[in-house]
Amino acid sequence: MRSPSKFAQGVVLFALAGYVSKLISFAYRVPYQNLAGDFGLYAYQTVYPFAAIVASLGIYAMPVVIAKIGVGAKGTNRKLEVLWGSFYALLLLSSMLVVMVWLFAPTLAKWLGDEQLAPALRVISLSYLLMPASAVLRGAFQSRDDLRPSAWSQVLENFVRVTVMLSLLWVGVRLGKDAYTLSQYAYGATLIGGLVAIAFLVYRARGVRIVRVRRVTFRRGMKLLLTTGFAVGFASLGILWMQLVDSFTIVNLMGGTYEAKVSKGVFDRGYPLVQFAILFTTTIGMANVPTLVRHYRAGHLQKTTQGLRSMIRVTTAIAGAATIGLMGVMFFLNVALFEDESGTRALVFLATSTFAASLAIASMTCLQAIDREWVAARSMVVAILVKSVVNAWLVPSYGIEGAAIGTSIGFLAMVFYNFRALDRSIPLGSFRSKHYKSLWKALVPMLFLIGVLNWLGQMWVDSRITAFGWLIGMVCSGAVLYIWRLWSTRMLSFAEWELIPFGSRLLDVLEKKEN
Repeated sequence: MRSPSKFAQGVVLFALAGYVSKLISFAYRVPYQNLAGDFGLYAYQTVYPFAAIVASLGIYAMPVVIAKIGVGAKGTNRKLEVLWGSFYALLLLSSMLVVMVWLFAPTLAKWLGDEQLAPALRVISLSYLLMPASAVLRGAFQSRDDLRPSAWSQVLENFVRVTVMLSLLWVGVRLGKDAYTLSQYAYGATLIGGLVAIAFLVYRARGVRIVRVRRVTFRRGMKLLLTTGFAVGFASLGILWMQLVDSFTIVNLMGGTYEAKVSKGVFDRGYPLVQFAILFTTTIGMANVPTLVRHYRAGHLQKTTQGLRSMIRVTTAIAGAATIGLMGVMFFLNVALFEDESGTRALVFLATSTFAASLAIASMTCLQAIDREWVAARSMVVAILVKSVVNAWLVPSYGIEGAAIGTSIGFLAMVFYNFRALDRSIPLGSFRSKHYKSLWKALVPMLFLIGVLNWLGQMWVDSRITAFGWLIGMVCSGAVLYIWRLWSTRMLSFAEWELIPFGSRLLDVLEKKEN
């Protein structure tokens, strides 16, 4: 049996932890919506980007930057000084952010189209104080290519947060609390989950001691976090920025009525699904940055190019299947999880953004690996502007369907911008064209199968239970067919299969079947 490398095992564990965490995060939205309704989901999800953006900085983006700083520090004392300097810098920045959000929460809520969201924004702001410790501890482990503590802490944090949240939600509903109060309870649970995760990371980092941080080290760390860190963080949170644009535009452009808020709640059913679908791209990309940086800075252009090509191959292989699969099963997901088929067409349109978003993340990661962070940040600005313009154009006439189209077009703009910039440094254009043709050949049989099953299922499914059963059948049959096509076309190398969760075991099974 093939034994994957230690780093590949860490990447797979990190990816699996991300999937489990995102599965937990998605799963709680189902009982949340079932208990609080679409209006309750609206009250929670509209302010969600304000919490998730900073939390993601502590889990993904900032640890990558801190890991890059730690890789260049020589000696134990020097590494500790860099880490503590980064912590103090982040603590100062997060404290300033807490004060700003707390003071301007009423204004932000008014811009969101609902002044009653202000208390939830203030609860969210308190969680910003947890980000410095979370980011520095994860970055310290990642600088040593040890992704396991970050993986386990991520799962633990989400498990505790969701357990506390659903308990408070159940009590709140029983006590007759309104949707806005329930959202405050939910974000209070975020604080508890974050504290538990930090306690776990501190325990795993036994032996870390406080060292004196020189002023020059603090200033250097602050500069890197405000420049490189901001660029990496800003560019890597694409799906959350799109949600933030929707939070500021959908309700306002649809008239600010109760019906508009309920429609926003229906639309918010889809983003967690898209986030889950593109999560593998995020985890594989972020985890590979330190290795790609080492190759690039050592002048190993061939290894850098090979690493970037592998990232693109794995990303598109997963993203292509996820996009077609999510579009095909959206009707059944909607009925099985959320009790009705409301907004299915808009959610199908939103699912099309999965492939573009995954490519945007992959290309962004490639740019970060070759020290082009600001190019990736500028492309995110382009995506946000395009998304805002399309929303302003389409939402007044087409509602949440227009917002879904805006998300896809925004990410496509980011993809074109990123790859155009990337090809100036490491030409990958001809490789991508050839690869897309191979990918399409692997996807066509799955596309046909999912299409037929979708057509048959919509005539036959008549309840949540039957919808769930049909959903499982579609996912399993589509996955088996696609994995076989992926293997038979030899689109991925053995090393690339290892980067996919359970990829080594799949290879063993496929080789036995073929022989």
